[in-house]
Order: sequence, then structure tokens, then C-alpha cells
Amino acid sequence: MKSNLASLIHLFISNKTINIMKKQSFLLSFFLFFAFNLFAQDTERAIMLLNESKTSDVEAYKKNYPAIRNWSMKASGTTVNNRAAHVSESGLIYGLNFIKGDKNFGEYVATMNDMNIKIRKELKEAKENSDNSSQPVLRSSWVRMDKLTVMQDDYKVEDYDFRKLDLFTVPFNKIEEFESLDAKRIEMDKAMGLKHNYIVFKAMYGYPVNTYLVFVPDKSKLDYYKNSDERNAQRRKNKDYVELAKKLNQLKTSIRMDHLSRIPNQ
Repeated sequence: MKSNLASLIHLFISNKTINIMKKQSFLLSFFLFFAFNLFAQDTERAIMLLNESKTSDVEAYKKNYPAIRNWSMKASGTTVNNRAAHVSESGLIYGLNFIKGDKNFGEYVATMNDMNIKIRKELKEAKENSDNSSQPVLRSSWVRMDKLTVMQDDYKVEDYDFRKLDLFTVPFNKIEEFESLDAKRIEMDKAMGLKHNYIVFKAMYGYPVNTYLVFVPDKSKLDYYKNSDERNAQRRKNKDYVELAKKLNQLKTSIRMDHLSRIPNQ
């Protein structure tokens, strides 16, 4: 009887020890994986943290946003380059946080939860906007695809009050083909003398990593469609461009298209 009991105790301790070791091994592996991906990347990557939310009072959100932005910019110090918020035709509110480099991104994420708690306590505007939320915030992080992005030399977020958003996926086994074709499309645009801002992000976390988000900024919705029609009229004259654009569209599965209007910072 004592022998059987001792065997059971030994087995329990052994299994418990193995489970603890497995957990420790998993945590260590996760830490090493995260650390490798954090520091092995180019520290100058442009990263965007996207917050998608809805509110029951859009006007109150817009009124409160400047105070929230000013507090957040001060609290985050040098880790965040810029912030912008947009209302949209879909009813979603898009909060954009622009961060330069993986080190800054890691530091910001590590303190983000504490800052969210602190701002609700210190700023009545933040508490009001939070209380008016009508659905949980969807947070995701994205890396800018510079090889697919066109930005004019004087580009500033604040200079463009309208943004056309295109959110889509590409099959995993077609990503390389898609990016290669889109890079060619950009070169063809340049060869035709077409100048505009076309900013491409690829999902890191929060969406499947084969998801792309494209912003096409302009001064207004009217300006966007006027300028877009002019660009497309010139593109249609180029048969190679038309064929290439057709191939690109066949590789894309649309998730959402939206029209965004920037909320003023002040």
C-alpha cells in the first residue's frame, strides 16, 4: 500500500515538474521569438497602431478628441511620431498612431494599457468618449510597405482631410506575386507622370498577416474623385497597365472600402 502511494506521489510530482518545465520552456521560447523579431528588424520601420471603434455620440467624440490627442502625445513622449483620428461613412472611427522603429513600438505597447487607465482617470474627455463607446475597440498593428508606397516629399497627415481606405487580403501563396505586380504598377504610374499619395500597410497583429490596408489621401472627397478620375483616364490609355491592374484585382479579396474624414487636432 505504502509502495503504491509513494509511486503515485512520485508520478504526480514528476508530471507537475514536467508541466512547469513545459510552461517555462514555452514562455522562454515566446520571449526569445518576440525579442528576435523585435530587434532583428530594421529599427527604422514605419509602424501604425490602428484602433477601430464606434461611438454613440460622434459629435462629442470629435469635440473631445483634441484634448485626448494632446494628452496622449505628451504621455507617450518620443515613442509616437504622430496621431490622427477619422470618422467614416461606415460609422467606424479610425484612430491612427504612427510609430518609427520596432524599439519605440515595443516600448509603446508595453505602456499602452497603463496609459489607457491613467487617461480615463485624469481626463474627463477620455472618460466621456470611452463611456460612449458602442462596441469593443479592435486594435491592430501594421508595417508600412515602402516598396509599394508613394508619398510626395511634402506629405503631412494634417494636410489631407480625406482618405479613401481599401482593406483586402491576398492568398498566402500569391503574396510575392501580388507585391511584385503592384511595384510594377507604381513604376508605370511614375512613368506616366502621375503624382499622388498611395500608402500601403501590411498587417502584423490583429488581422491575418496576408491583409493589406491602403490609404489614398486627398484634400477632400470631391478632390479625391476628381483626381482619381483624371489618373484613371490616363491609365486606361495604357494597355499594359490595364492588363496589370486586372491581374492585381484578381488576387485581391476585399474586406472593406471606406471614406474617412479627419478630425482636426485643435
